[in-house]
Amino acid sequence: MSKFADFCADYFKRYFDLHPSEAIYYGIGGYDHLLNDYSDETYQSEKTFVEESLAKLRQISVNDLNQDEAIDHALLEGRLTIQQYEHAKEDYRLKWPDTYSPIDAIYILTVRATNDLSANLLSRLGRTPGLIRQGIANLSRRQANPPKLWTEMAIESAKGGISFLDTLPGHPKVQAEVKDKETLRTAIDKADSAINDFAAFLERDLLPRSSGVYAVGEEHFNLLLKKKHFLNHDVESLLAVGEDLFAKTKRELAALADELAPGKTIEEVARIIQDNHPAISEILPAYRKAMEAARDFVKEQKLVSFPPKEELHVVHTPEFRRHEIPFAAYLSPSPKDPDQVGYYYVTPVTDDDLLREHNWVGLENTSVHESYPGHHLQFSVANSISAASTLPRLMNESSVFYEGWALYCEQLMQEQGFLKSKEHRFVMLKDRLWRALRIIIDIKTQTGKMTYDEAADLMVRELHFPRAQACGDLNWYSQSPSGPMGYALGWSIINRLRNQEQRLLGSKFDLRGFHDKLLSAGSISLPLVEKRHFIR
Repeated sequence: MSKFADFCADYFKRYFDLHPSEAIYYGIGGYDHLLNDYSDETYQSEKTFVEESLAKLRQISVNDLNQDEAIDHALLEGRLTIQQYEHAKEDYRLKWPDTYSPIDAIYILTVRATNDLSANLLSRLGRTPGLIRQGIANLSRRQANPPKLWTEMAIESAKGGISFLDTLPGHPKVQAEVKDKETLRTAIDKADSAINDFAAFLERDLLPRSSGVYAVGEEHFNLLLKKKHFLNHDVESLLAVGEDLFAKTKRELAALADELAPGKTIEEVARIIQDNHPAISEILPAYRKAMEAARDFVKEQKLVSFPPKEELHVVHTPEFRRHEIPFAAYLSPSPKDPDQVGYYYVTPVTDDDLLREHNWVGLENTSVHESYPGHHLQFSVANSISAASTLPRLMNESSVFYEGWALYCEQLMQEQGFLKSKEHRFVMLKDRLWRALRIIIDIKTQTGKMTYDEAADLMVRELHFPRAQACGDLNWYSQSPSGPMGYALGWSIINRLRNQEQRLLGSKFDLRGFHDKLLSAGSISLPLVEKRHFIR
């Protein structure tokens, strides 16, 4: 093994020892029975581990590595640099109340392969009261001051988590593999009680004193742009990109609105399209049908090469995540899953305004984004390529790639005739306007130049979103600095790369070949993909 390979083997062993709950997401066995520990001792070990790892990594010369290893080196160096900065800035244990929720770690056992579901499930349920006690102790400290929004979200997550746990005995996998139903019920009851205590603590104690801010600030945001996404932009230049794209897209959208319905506004045309939607009982079947049609089209037109195996299940969004997923989302397969099973989440409708967002045209656009050739196909392809699915790449994904690709796919499927009506183009442009606005809101809210309420007002005014949808979106933005900006920026980079390849290759340009080359690097930021596969 090379010096870098030795470093990676040691680094990831130590990493998952410190963060066992995360291992299953990357197909790493041996940790599925454990939950993370947030004691002072473990937190100090984590900080020391980051410092030591960064120092060791910087001693390895990039000149001694091949091109793919050099990318993995850059990703790890960027990750560790950001972690070092964030550790020096604040203790995340005192700011993120949802850190102490075990629900994601329990839920993932039901949708990912695990060596012994019964034992691992009972173990994680049994460890839940201890995790909750740890969370209450940490968040009871005088220094603990999360944003009020995050405490509110943690309360919703806890209450939704209790509902999820109560459904566990009826889950098909649990019914099949957990034989001791009485022990399971007892473990669920104890976990329920602990989480209920946590929700009560959050409401009674933490919420009244939650006055922190979620904005990371300009310095932190610039570091993410440089070390996570490897961009040449800073907040000022990126904001200019977002504002320019927003203005351009709005002009295109207004012109198309007038073409579709002369004299009517963007909002009026949107309402006409939105009025044509399935009944509530038909929503999930409609998404499944749209997903299957998109899959068949991509295969028939040979737009992207498919991996050996893949499956996509369209299901309701888990209750404990609905407060931050107002519409739809996607959970990728484990890299080690031989069947590459992904999950396309659709959040159940709670009011008429949100129902209208599930209109026939919109759900077809959304299905292209989330399924084929969007997220599901992209992640399944990456998992099938060894160089694209190394741990450095799997653990350092960039929204500039995976969200940029999904947004580009909406355009691609219109170009190819799947989303063929003018109404499809209208919805595509409206969604692009939304993603351009995300650049603006992401930067301004995370640098303190725009409040949450101002951002919600802006989305309602410019995108004509129901306020519940705007707030659901913003809840996610608040916890994902530099994530929302990736959609429109990545879309623009992919289009530039495609145009560049078309000019260089002329008649030899092959669209599927371009897509295959693009997807061969994994879900890392596009500037690294460009450097590896497109700069000649």
